[in-house]
Amino acid sequence: MAGTLGGKPVRYLAEGQRVLEGAFMKLHMIDAGSPSRYEADVFIGFDAKADDYIAHWLDRFGAPGARVVAQGKRQGQRLILIFPYADGAFRDTFTWQPETRSWSLLLESQGSEGSWSTFASYTLTRNPAR
Repeated sequence: MAGTLGGKPVRYLAEGQRVLEGAFMKLHMIDAGSPSRYEADVFIGFDAKADDYIAHWLDRFGAPGARVVAQGKRQGQRLILIFPYADGAFRDTFTWQPETRSWSLLLESQGSEGSWSTFASYTLTRNPAR
């Protein structure tokens, strides 16, 4: 998992797996640097009754950020999740890139006037050794 955070290059080791009897997809990410400065688990699940997705983003910053649950919809090859944080919403867009068999992840923050700006952008690729 490589990309930019705040315009600066970053790399993470990431692993996705189905957990809790398939109810959620868990994305574990940890900063590839030594020592690691960031680690997170993102849990994404589908609510068939509501016909939408929910997500919990749990990271090393602890409980305050974990209070917010995202909701989102799938639009073709994209899953768009909105986290309504008190300080301003975040929009996470996962996009499947079939030509490269990779995912892109765009994280955007919403300004007070309602416009969106890029917070981070990543490409997730499969480890060829797996």
